[in-house]
Amino acid sequence: MKKVLENKWYIALLCAPALILFAVFVIYPLCNIVIMSFQNTDGLSPAVFARLDNYKRILKDRAFLKANWSSLGLSALAVLCNAVLGIGVAILLCTLGKRTQKVLRSAFLIPLVLSISVISQLWLTVYHADWGLLNSFLENAGLGFLKHQWLSNPKTAMICIAIVGMWWSFGMDLLLAYSGIKSIPESYYEAAQIDGANFLHVTKSITLPLLKDVAKVCFIISATGGLYTFPQVFIMTGGGPGDMTQTVMMYMYRQAFSNQRYGVAAAVAVLAIAETFILITVINKVFGERKEKKRKEVISL
Repeated sequence: MKKVLENKWYIALLCAPALILFAVFVIYPLCNIVIMSFQNTDGLSPAVFARLDNYKRILKDRAFLKANWSSLGLSALAVLCNAVLGIGVAILLCTLGKRTQKVLRSAFLIPLVLSISVISQLWLTVYHADWGLLNSFLENAGLGFLKHQWLSNPKTAMICIAIVGMWWSFGMDLLLAYSGIKSIPESYYEAAQIDGANFLHVTKSITLPLLKDVAKVCFIISATGGLYTFPQVFIMTGGGPGDMTQTVMMYMYRQAFSNQRYGVAAAVAVLAIAETFILITVINKVFGERKEKKRKEVISL
């Protein structure tokens, strides 16, 4: 077996199926999108080379800029309310009894089992202005003055969309953080307990440092998930009222399938991929610097 693994031809042969699938379903479509972003095409007539016209058009379009800022805002909210809060809740969850952990863990994971389409339809019944659960609750609680047209009001529509996405995906970050905490050897906590360390000291000195790699994954998943928000917007508001809840993905969808501007849609996709790359690079750099700083502190000790 060792001779087989040392042979580069065997390694290449074993990797070939995965590399071929990756090239066909990832590399080729990506290259095709980049090429299309420099063309004017409606999908039927022959494509015309447009240079950078598609990029200039979307960068001057206020609707795109607004949608882009909305997506970045959703990305930041997802990191804060999903990744950060999920890690915090997972840490607190591990301090409870085993039976309570099982019940709460299952409760947090139930939304993740359902499709985002089902979740969006469910929350439509919550936000409905006439017979929605939220307005009915406010009226029965004597807070009828707080009733709103939640998905039609420009001040609340995007917040409602953000709540749906975060409620649906919160369980994933919680599960990742919970699994990471459970993988930390119990002997570390036992030694800290013998030394008289309290909960805050244990969390700061043991749990968070050893959970850093898992936290980085949670941050990346939450940031990219918020940036690519689309299904709940499409189902619940369609980007309205006006373009108040329009995200980058919704803008791209409209350009491609409503306006038949596939070149413009491809340019939006390329910019979204570039923003994703920047976000991931920043997150990796932040966590890499913290890891290097921690290593230097250990060496100095």
